[in-house]
Amino acid sequence: MEQTERNAHVRSVSKAMELLETLLARRAPMTLRELADAVGYPKSTVYALLSTLREHAMVEQRADGRYALGIRLFECGCAVSALWDVSRAARPYLERLAETAGGSAFLSILEGGHVISIDQCTGGAGVQVVPEVGSRLPLHATAQGKLLLSCLGAGEARRRLLDAGMPPYTPHTVTDAEALLAELPALRARGWAVEDGEYKIGLRAVAAAVRDGTGEVRCALGVVGLFRRVQSDEFQTAIAETTAAAAALSAALGAKG
Repeated sequence: MEQTERNAHVRSVSKAMELLETLLARRAPMTLRELADAVGYPKSTVYALLSTLREHAMVEQRADGRYALGIRLFECGCAVSALWDVSRAARPYLERLAETAGGSAFLSILEGGHVISIDQCTGGAGVQVVPEVGSRLPLHATAQGKLLLSCLGAGEARRRLLDAGMPPYTPHTVTDAEALLAELPALRARGWAVEDGEYKIGLRAVAAAVRDGTGEVRCALGVVGLFRRVQSDEFQTAIAETTAAAAALSAALGAKG
């Protein structure tokens, strides 16, 4: 039963996507009958799918009853475009950071109860360890996760932590929500966060905030590697290089100060 329900759910999503693609290809509002004929499904099925898409503003129904693409799709497109713009702008800073900091550079965004890596760059020497593009990493056990968490309001940060959970990835992972929440104001004030073997033994990372022209934190720029100790000269250099790279990228995106 569970497998059947999953398959039915996937088929419904596929059918909904066909409707959106049909409207996109037509680039003009369409009637229920036109949509049903175009995708080859019964009118009742198409109507039910359109009703669900309307609830999420993915489609809208005009005064004459015809259906068109909704404003939510425009918002999604703008969000994706903005991410591409940031990623393109960040590429030279990632490359330079990987070269000068002696580790692997990454660019991450906050998404729900995780951070997602949207770009990365490895240095030219030594063992390279870098989050795969598209991978989801925990908020509480990574430098970028803690940094982006610190940019939220206290209530929102708490909610995301509790919803996502705080499993112990290593003996060094902080699993006490109150203890981590108490650290966030200091991280927000200085604009960078450190990971010290909390996600994987032996790995250390630093991540700094990247802001746009509105002052909003858009993403986290950082570097991860097999640094010896947080107090070591090499890691302190990585912190300095990361914060400088994040500040330069922020300025390129229009941030002031």
